[in-house]
Amino acid sequence: SVLVSLAFLPVLLSVTPTPAFDTTKPLSLSELWEVSPLGCIGMFLIGGMFSALFGMSAVYAAEAGFSVGEISVFVAMIYVGGLLMQYPIGWISDRMDRRLLILIVAAMGGAAGLLATSVSGLYVAILAAAFVVGGSANPLYGLVLAYTNDMLEHDRMAAASGGLIFLNGIGAVAGPLVTGWAITVSGPDGFWLYLTILLLGLAAYAGWRMTRRPPQVTVEETVSYAPLTPSASPVAVEVAQEYYADNLEESVAEVATVDGEDGAGS
Repeated sequence: SVLVSLAFLPVLLSVTPTPAFDTTKPLSLSELWEVSPLGCIGMFLIGGMFSALFGMSAVYAAEAGFSVGEISVFVAMIYVGGLLMQYPIGWISDRMDRRLLILIVAAMGGAAGLLATSVSGLYVAILAAAFVVGGSANPLYGLVLAYTNDMLEHDRMAAASGGLIFLNGIGAVAGPLVTGWAITVSGPDGFWLYLTILLLGLAAYAGWRMTRRPPQVTVEETVSYAPLTPSASPVAVEVAQEYYADNLEESVAEVATVDGEDGAGS
């Protein structure tokens, strides 16, 4: 406690003024839905995915008869897939329609889940499926967040993050309950069937939304993807939102500079 108190001294003695914070605008869930139905549905489904992946994966592995060492490797593959796939998918997301990429990534994870149900006796194949599902579901969180931010002004991003976290939490509450029921009814494969339904459902909804509304922003106008996992705290999400907002402001300034130079040159 004393050390924490002493840590405040340099800040309190500083003559530098505190940063000026912009006033944020409120954003209700109904308004968030109008801005991005895909963002709302996506966050809800992703909450269900991750509560199952990280809360019930060991239960599935135990029901499937894996040893303690095999369970450890299986769970680790989910995290490794999520870590390694964040960056290539994030790089691609800044260069194409994010709705299409959400569809592709979710479909890829759903296909891996279906594969796992058909090769339940092959441990190596199960590990590969865990890697792909983890590598699909993890980036989907950042993709959906970035896609929603693409259509928001920077002063509404903080309020939007609260609504998205709330929807994600509702899905996370339901996930273990439904997964446990699925395993009880269908055996260990119920774990994969549950994840497959959510992933393919998200892919189908993303495809349907693409037919309902044209892209609201061009690829050049999108904000940069920030690697962020569903296990991140609300503070981390707020930091990511600040990153999006700063990136948006920099993009606007660059466009204004280019326009000004073009006008001067003409």
